[in-house]
Amino acid sequence: MSRTAAPAVIEPSTPAPAEAWLKSERVRLRDGSFVTVRQVVPSDEAQLRRFLSGLCPEARRLRFFGPAVDLEKAAHSAARSAPGRCGLVAHDEIGVLVGHAFYVQMDGPRAEAAVEVADRLHGDGLGTILIERLAAIAEERGTTHFVAEVLCENRAMLDVFREGFDARVVRRDGPEEQIEFLTSGWRLAEARFMSARRDR
Repeated sequence: MSRTAAPAVIEPSTPAPAEAWLKSERVRLRDGSFVTVRQVVPSDEAQLRRFLSGLCPEARRLRFFGPAVDLEKAAHSAARSAPGRCGLVAHDEIGVLVGHAFYVQMDGPRAEAAVEVADRLHGDGLGTILIERLAAIAEERGTTHFVAEVLCENRAMLDVFREGFDARVVRRDGPEEQIEFLTSGWRLAEARFMSARRDR
């Protein structure tokens, strides 16, 4: 996490322009705690490896569709910078990496997105926040739709996409569902998140 300048607290938050995302943004979760979100850089690889290894076996299985995960390869891929690819990381208030999301450009104006959140923060809105910020960046860069592959049994992740972004199922293949939603849906997700947090 950058220590060169204190990140701004943005509440309610409007995702920053894409070119500003190397800077950090401090946002509040549903439980009142704060995380700092910024764009991933290659030097995050070691922290990403520790983060992925710290996920419980069930969380890793749901995220990677099986128990056997090459964490070295996954962390290297997560930290990689390349055209048509964008990733975000979130750190807690003591600088521990607690969330990661990324998209990879597909054909035309579509991209595949994925997100993972530390076990202890499930249900606090971090997954929604990361996808929301990622969608805002993607929309600015000309991507109109996100798609995601999710195991049918992963109801919590499906709820993030459906309840936050009005995602719809476009394909079912055995135990997996492919969902799709508009990147412009980040505005709807933000409004719903803020409303739900005020009601708590």
